[in-house]
Amino acid sequence: MTRTTRMQDLSPIDLQLDPDNPRFTESERGGSQAETLRLLIDRFKLEELAESILASGYLTFDPLVGFPSDDKSSVVIAEGNRRVATLKLLLDPTLVTDQRRRAKWTDFASRLSNAQKRQISKVAVEVFGTRDDHDLSAYIGFRHVTGVLKWPAYEKAGFISALVMHHDWDYKRVADRLGSYAKYVERHHIAHTMVRQAHEQNVPGSTQMENRFGVLLRALNSSGINEFLGIQCTGDPQSSPVRAGEERFREFVKWTFGTDKLDPVVTDSRQLSRWGKILESSNAIRYLRSTDDPEFDRAWQKAGGEVQTVGDSLYTAADRLEEVVALVSEHQDNTRVVEGVGQCARFMSQILAHFPNVKTKYFGDD
Repeated sequence: MTRTTRMQDLSPIDLQLDPDNPRFTESERGGSQAETLRLLIDRFKLEELAESILASGYLTFDPLVGFPSDDKSSVVIAEGNRRVATLKLLLDPTLVTDQRRRAKWTDFASRLSNAQKRQISKVAVEVFGTRDDHDLSAYIGFRHVTGVLKWPAYEKAGFISALVMHHDWDYKRVADRLGSYAKYVERHHIAHTMVRQAHEQNVPGSTQMENRFGVLLRALNSSGINEFLGIQCTGDPQSSPVRAGEERFREFVKWTFGTDKLDPVVTDSRQLSRWGKILESSNAIRYLRSTDDPEFDRAWQKAGGEVQTVGDSLYTAADRLEEVVALVSEHQDNTRVVEGVGQCARFMSQILAHFPNVKTKYFGDD
């Protein structure tokens, strides 16, 4: 289906910035135009873009996209807020409330040539019918969720959740619109819902979890973590993701991400597969709950992880030895090879002392 839009040449000064920008946090959204502009100045490196425009001109490769404001008096920018904010400040530096920064933008504005001022006084905007236009959501999502200008993980997840909740779409429909997969969409929605739930319940560590959102996404690949939290990927966007209760949810956030007062037990995302095993173990959970400052390695031992670690290490060593069995005979005179064989023999003799039956099986009684 062909989407219905209008191309309009509009002054950046007259355009509205989007106060519900998906790149803003929940607490940042919904502010005034002045507050929205301040957020963009503080966080989105507008000065770098201004320098680029002064050096190379305003490039129109990526279209500005918007929708009518509620009162139809203006256009709200849905795609291109950073560019529009920069153009606003170049045309009117007095919009900057911070005096130190205003001086910088006043200098930028003074360096604009007359031709550059004419170029940016009107910009082309593709205007959709409404904010909730399905084609508008799909366009922005495809660019920033699966396309070449990807947002960070938490911002992508926020956009996906907005599509699920505001449009009442199922995961497959969202995935089809974004050029993605339903499972990918579901996992992002669940993770974003967990962060929002943590903030709403004032769970200690909710900010830490938001800041390490990529770790949360990877954690949800672990069956042990999902089981601990009671997470079931049912394919139903309306179902509650965490079913194990608020107390377990609080424990998971505290142990996995830490709080303002406590360090996390999980200090490296590479520990997540083992973390899932730990949360499956009643012994390990008992240890985590009864210790003021639990340690990951100790919890891993409580979960029986020491046995797995020893077994994995022995199999890894066996694999490496298998690789060189056919090669060592060609290097019997090499000093390094001889020393390496000696080291292997020394450690194997120490290990076999604890396994007499294995020793007898391969080396006899002597």
